[in-house]
Amino acid sequence: MAKFVRIDNCAFNRVPSLLRTVRATADVENGTLVTVGGLVSGERELREYSVPATGDTMIGVVCTPEVEYDERGYHGLDTFVNKVDDDMRVGILTKGDIFSIGDDDTTNDVVAGELTAKYLATETSGRFKYKVLEVQ
Repeated sequence: MAKFVRIDNCAFNRVPSLLRTVRATADVENGTLVTVGGLVSGERELREYSVPATGDTMIGVVCTPEVEYDERGYHGLDTFVNKVDDDMRVGILTKGDIFSIGDDDTTNDVVAGELTAKYLATETSGRFKYKVLEVQ
């Protein structure tokens, strides 16, 4: 089962300038935290991304809409993965944002670069379990 994300109360839902587009260089699950970098050479809006390192400040969560169809027209949260060369949506996280990562049984905080997302709770919605986090 792939990870998935729920963007409960994030500033990038209301402020489009906090959304970035990056191109996957490997298969990437939604809910993955990444560092958003500069523009790709020759591109106007497509940016580079990397695994967060100590000191990085522009941290975002991969939150591409989970739309996937098979021959029966089925689509599901539990099978969606951003594939190599797919364009991914990344929401830049800001202090106070609350988001949830699915398929994560841990109860620990998440640290990525200079960002800390504090564990708040575990919620269940239907057959999915979510880890709720708040950006500190």
